[in-house]
Amino acid sequence: MEEPKMIINTIMTKNDYRKFLYIATFKRNKFTIPMLALIALLGSLIVSFDNENFNWIKLIISWALLFALAIIAVLIKVERRNAQRIKTDKTGAFDSVNTLKFYDDRIVMENEALKSKGELRYDQFYAVMESKDYFIFYLTANQASLIRKKDVDNLNDFKEFIVGKFQGRYKSI
Repeated sequence: MEEPKMIINTIMTKNDYRKFLYIATFKRNKFTIPMLALIALLGSLIVSFDNENFNWIKLIISWALLFALAIIAVLIKVERRNAQRIKTDKTGAFDSVNTLKFYDDRIVMENEALKSKGELRYDQFYAVMESKDYFIFYLTANQASLIRKKDVDNLNDFKEFIVGKFQGRYKSI
C-alpha cells in the first residue's frame, strides 16, 4: 500500500476562520481596496460640484469620508459573516483535528470528530494561496480549507512539495 509523502494534522479555530475571512476579503483580490477608493472618488466628484463650480476641499473631505464608510461597510460584512458562521456551526468543525495525507497524485482529508473522509486529486483544486500564517486550499473559487503553518513540521519541504503540485495555481499573498 502506498505511503503518504506527508501527513499534517491541523485545526481551524474560530479565530483562524475570522483571519481567513479578512485574508479572503482584502488579500486574495488585490483590487478590493483600490476599487473601494475609486468608487468613493467617483461619489466625491459628484458631491464636489457646487453650482457649476468645482470645490477641491469638498472633494478631499468627501472622498476620505466615503472611502472610510466603504471600508467600515466591508468590515461589518466580514464580522457579520464570521458571527453567522460561528452561530450556525452545529457540526463542531471548529477546533476538530483535520488530518491531511499528501500523496503523489492526491490529498486524502479526514476528520474523525465529523466522521468525514474525502479524497481529491491535485488537479481538482481551484488554487492554493499562501499567507503569513496559512496555506489556503481553494476547492472552488469560494470554498476553501486551511492548513495552519504552525501545524506543519517541515515548512520548507511542505511548501516545495505544494508549489510543485500546484504549478500555475499557487500564489503567495
